[in-house]
Amino acid sequence: MSEQSFLPIDFINRMEQDLGPDFHAFLRSYDENKISALRFNPIKADKKAIENMADTLKENVDWSPNGYYYDDENSRPGIHPYHHAGVYYIQDASAQLPVEMLSVQPGDYCLDLCAAPGGKSTQIAGYLMGQGLLVSNEPMKNRAKILSENVERLGIRNAIVTSEYPDKLAETFPLYFDKIMVDAPCSGEGMFRKNHDACAEWSLESVEMCAERQAQIFDCAYEMLIPGGRICYSTCTFAKLEDEEAVADFIKRHPDMTLIEERRLWPHQVKGEGHYAALLEKADLDNIAEDCAANRKQYPLKKINNRTINDYLVFAKEVMTEPILDNLLLVNDQLYSLPANCPDFTGIHVLRGGLFLGSFKKNRFEPSHALALALKDTEVKNSYNLSREDSDTDNYLKGQSIYGQVKDGWTLITVDGYSLGWGKASKGQIKNHYPKGLRKV
Repeated sequence: MSEQSFLPIDFINRMEQDLGPDFHAFLRSYDENKISALRFNPIKADKKAIENMADTLKENVDWSPNGYYYDDENSRPGIHPYHHAGVYYIQDASAQLPVEMLSVQPGDYCLDLCAAPGGKSTQIAGYLMGQGLLVSNEPMKNRAKILSENVERLGIRNAIVTSEYPDKLAETFPLYFDKIMVDAPCSGEGMFRKNHDACAEWSLESVEMCAERQAQIFDCAYEMLIPGGRICYSTCTFAKLEDEEAVADFIKRHPDMTLIEERRLWPHQVKGEGHYAALLEKADLDNIAEDCAANRKQYPLKKINNRTINDYLVFAKEVMTEPILDNLLLVNDQLYSLPANCPDFTGIHVLRGGLFLGSFKKNRFEPSHALALALKDTEVKNSYNLSREDSDTDNYLKGQSIYGQVKDGWTLITVDGYSLGWGKASKGQIKNHYPKGLRKV
């Protein structure tokens, strides 16, 4: 049966009218296999990682320097040790375009307003390289949890994960961010080839409903953008009402916004699914951008008594070559290191406030998995390296103890030098501290 039979008739009729002579090539693309891609994480990956994955990778994604297609039939990158280590993120090639257009620079204050599951957030973080700030927001609590897990897996230290509706964030952070990513919830037409279930949920009425919601989200993003700042608005749909017309209407409502670039990726023209992206810039007519940046509210961080966190200080000095001692925040029994110049999030639901360092148990400090994934082997005094093809790597990911000659105490387990998790060594046995919920079965 042709894949085209899954497509709603109203969708087919509209696309035929919109595409004209290109329509039949577009329709034939639904009979082709989906094309899979991944994106390497600059925070952790290097040329060696790409070379080690050579048997899996195909060519580079044209518009994404860190993106590569992979052999979907003969490889399973989702279970590779490098995936567990956050060396790469599996992401459709077309979805990698909007962040590339946003041109994030180290030191930028960035917001990903509709961030789950985290593809664009982790891509932004890769360009920030630990500098500046990333606020990754997802209103839906269950999806925000997945977002937080992906931020953790990729070893990101300078991100705040929040779960609020855009209007609440706009009230809290007016004229605050340099770069904003609005990957708006949409009718999902560009995903029909990958997800036939999305066809059943689609209708012309749903397109109109999405357009109304997108306008509200777009306007909230405007309120949070500093003069001179940029927004990238994107969707994975073909509907002009949600794309070109949405952007044109936005500019009518906000005439100080200028369209810088607009791109659409069609599945019959590129190796990827359907995607739309528009880059816009806010004018700085009154030259107030510097004043806005200077007025950014910072979190009222209070110094913690050393006796309160003594177990962590002992751990940090014993385990890390350069202990993380800055911007510490204690929430109940959990300790965080907030990003530099962290904003005041009073009244905002925060799932992850920067880097989660660990928890205080009875008379001891238990380091977090997030801390392990954020550290490099050069940042710890004790590490044990495994090979991606070593059976011990598989055993470790299953939660089993491994054995090796290493100094007793907390040990950073790495795979080919990339941090994977914690172990605790004693007399040649390394007890497994890989989280139970992440273990392979």
